[in-house]
Formats: sequence, C-alpha cells, structure tokens
Amino acid sequence: MEHKKRGAKRQKYYIAAVMAVLIIFATLLILTIKNPSITGNVILGKETVYSDNLNIQKNESGTYEWNVKNPGSIRSIKATGSVTSNGTAKVYIEKNGTRYLLFDSSKQLFDVNVHVLPEYKKIFQGDEVLMQIAMFNLRGFGSGNISVKYSIKDYNENLIASEEETIFVETRANFVRKLIIPQEIKPGTYIASVEAFANVVVGSGTDTFEVNSKTEPRKYAPELKTLLTLLSFAAAFTVLLIWTIHSLLKLKMKKKIVKLKEKTAIGIIDKLETELKSLEKARDSGFISNESYAKEKKRIEEKLASEKNSLATK
Repeated sequence: MEHKKRGAKRQKYYIAAVMAVLIIFATLLILTIKNPSITGNVILGKETVYSDNLNIQKNESGTYEWNVKNPGSIRSIKATGSVTSNGTAKVYIEKNGTRYLLFDSSKQLFDVNVHVLPEYKKIFQGDEVLMQIAMFNLRGFGSGNISVKYSIKDYNENLIASEEETIFVETRANFVRKLIIPQEIKPGTYIASVEAFANVVVGSGTDTFEVNSKTEPRKYAPELKTLLTLLSFAAAFTVLLIWTIHSLLKLKMKKKIVKLKEKTAIGIIDKLETELKSLEKARDSGFISNESYAKEKKRIEEKLASEKNSLATK
C-alpha cells in the first residue's frame, strides 16, 4: 500500500514537471512570434518584366518612336511582329544619343523563348537540366537551316556547358534539349541560354535555374529554425528536470530507508537491553542457574554489540 502511494506521488511530480516545461515552451514561442529578432540582412536584386502593346500596323515608310513607360536599367528587350515579303523593318534602342540595332527584317531573325522545365528549376550537382525551346521566324517567311547553341553560364558570363546543332526552321519550331551540369560546379543560380546563328546571332533567349550541393545540409526558414531550437531546448530541459526530480525522489527514499533501518536497529537494541535486564532478574530470583545466565548474557551482549556497531556505521 505504501509503495503504491509513493508511486502515485512520483507520477504527480513527473506530470507537474512536464506541464511546467510545456508552459515555459509556450511562453517562449509566443514571445518569439510577437517579437521576432533580426538575424541578418539580405539584399536581393529584383527583376521585373514589363510589356507594352504597340499595335503598330503601317504600310508606308516612316519612323515611329516608343517611349518607355517604366524607365530603369533594361537588361533585355524582346519585340514580336511580322513583316510582309515586300517590306522591311528595323528596330533600334537609343541610349545617351547612341542608337543600337535590335531588329533588321532584311536578315533572318528569330524570337527564341527558353523555359527550364519546372522539375529542373532546382537540381543537384552532376544532374541534367532540360530546356523547352520555342523559335519563331519573326519575318514570317524565309525558312532554312539555323545553327543553335545551347549553353549554361553563370552570372559572370562564364561558360559551364554547351552544345550546338543545326535545325531546320520554317515559321516555328518547338523542341526540348538537355545539358549535363558538371559535378564540380558551385551551388548557386545559373543561366540556361539558347542562341540562334546565321553567320551572326539572329535570336536568343534565357532562363534561370538553381544548382544545389548534394552534400549541402538542409536549409530551414528562420522561423522554423527558431522553433526547432526552442523544441531542442525544451526537450533537453524536460529530460534534465525529470532526471533531477527522479534523483531527488530516489535520494529522499534512501533517507527514509536509512531512517527506518536506524529506527529498527534502535528498537532491536532496546529490546536486547530489556532482555538483558530480565535475564539478570531471573538469575537473582533463582529461576535460572549462573551457568545459563552467563551463556545467555554472552549471546545477548554479542548481538547487542553487533547492532550498535551497525548503527554507528550508518
């Protein structure tokens, strides 16, 4: 019965410890969510795509201007349209008084759209990347063979991998090509580039994808990292608290056992001393002989000495 009471009491201690840990953890989590800390600053360059529908349809010679509605640092421009077989068109861009030729219908020119397939937007070192390519003859006529170069570059225009082939294009061509990423490539963001050649570059397109290291540890969002850290501390604190409570209960139980043994030993000593006095009275009254008295006295005194010695060493 006493053992069951002790077990129930110990279980109450454990439940109280776990509840205390949960309360502390919940408090820390609420404080973290309400007052998030800044662990670092990240500055990212954002590229925005704008499109304008010029809707220019002309059947006579002339110069027409397009004013950029969203001025800024322009990295690339793509124009689409068509020219009849008996007409020509040129598109220029002007910067600081200098004009740059973007389109000349007298030359074979193609609109090249490149899209890295979704499942290959994030790959590992040594994997392959697949690109979906769509090429349009912007003039609408003049089919022929075109040299196409597929390449992987970093943001410093360093060539990582490339292949080249000749394909026949009439007005439109759609196809998929793949390139193998080297094992030794550094993790980061890379550019998938496709260029069409007819002595000179007559069309190009790009898309980006990400290469991850196969040995790179999994990255977690800051909020998840904080949560995992709190869970780790809470788990460690719970184990430490339970171990401490268990040790204290065990120590307390040992002390109780020692006290119980001391109490038992004292009781035995008192009983032996009483027995020794009774033995003396029996001898003085003539109920036992001196020989029996001496024998029993020796036995009681030896046992009494043993009990006192055992009590002294506790």
